[in-house]
Amino acid sequence: MKFRDYLKDRGLFIIFYFINSIFVMVVMMLDLIIRKERVKISNIVYALILSLVFLILLISIDYSKKKRFYNAINNGLEDNKSLEYIFNIPDNISKEHDIYKELLTKNYMIYENTLDKYKRLNKIQLDFNNRWIHQMKTPISVIKLILENEKDKNIDENTKKSYESMEEEIEKLSNGLEMALYALRVNDFEQDFRVEEINILEIVRNVINDNKNAFITNSVYPKIISEEDKRIKSDRKWIKFVVNQVISNSIKYTKVKKDKKKFIKVKVEEESERIILTIEDTGIGIPRQDLDRVFNPFFTGENGRRYKESTGMGLYLTKYIIDRLGHDIFIESQEGIGTKVHIIFYQGRNIYDLES
Repeated sequence: MKFRDYLKDRGLFIIFYFINSIFVMVVMMLDLIIRKERVKISNIVYALILSLVFLILLISIDYSKKKRFYNAINNGLEDNKSLEYIFNIPDNISKEHDIYKELLTKNYMIYENTLDKYKRLNKIQLDFNNRWIHQMKTPISVIKLILENEKDKNIDENTKKSYESMEEEIEKLSNGLEMALYALRVNDFEQDFRVEEINILEIVRNVINDNKNAFITNSVYPKIISEEDKRIKSDRKWIKFVVNQVISNSIKYTKVKKDKKKFIKVKVEEESERIILTIEDTGIGIPRQDLDRVFNPFFTGENGRRYKESTGMGLYLTKYIIDRLGHDIFIESQEGIGTKVHIIFYQGRNIYDLES
């Protein structure tokens, strides 16, 4: 609290003090007039000045005594990240201020205990979800292996198509579990990434290979235009997740388009101190009114509502991870023509700072 604010808070006290002083002087003057004695103005002025001096002295002493308290409170208002300022509030300013500090300290301890309680519950929930997801991935892998073995046998065309459809649905389930796992991991992002030099085209090839069944089943053909390897500095695991999310989305919204030739093109090009990975599809595109909101959590847009396959979390996690890694991403799209996703890696930017 500044001195000006302090005076404002005590304005009523000061006004009443002056009113009281004036009444005292009026009474003194009336008494002298009644006794028919001469009123000396100088004495009244002297009394008024003396009274004013004592008032100023009182306010100055009171403010000086409480200034440390106000400074501690001001520091707390300016610091939006910590409540430790409460323990810096001085004691023995006055009984009233000691009660304020006691109340703040009590509320802080209640807040800390409640926060610890929910942190423990949240950790238990996260650990359970993590273990459950990992446990679910094992039977999915077994089912995939069984289906692959069955497909290799002499079976009729209808049965083969049924197996392929089952494989596609299992792939969706696997991708959903993978997204859920990464959604849990972003809570501890700083402890779960390692910056290294990686070949971005190698990551793209691995993702395409992981999604080969989806490409084949949906008659979507991947094309890598850039053959020259480009190396970037990033985290291999998180970047692979990002590329997988973009390519999975491209397959999802390209397969529904009624077109004989459906492609997903991947291009890597280098510009001044940056490498741009572009993933382009020939799918249904994104409506213009949805483009600005595709990175919002749980936003599915018109396409998601129409085809019932979107959770609204894939692109949100993608954007979140890209931002945390110090890269950039933006989307171009024309409805009915296709979508381009550009991921930009700034070679001059030191993302090792993220590990500190």
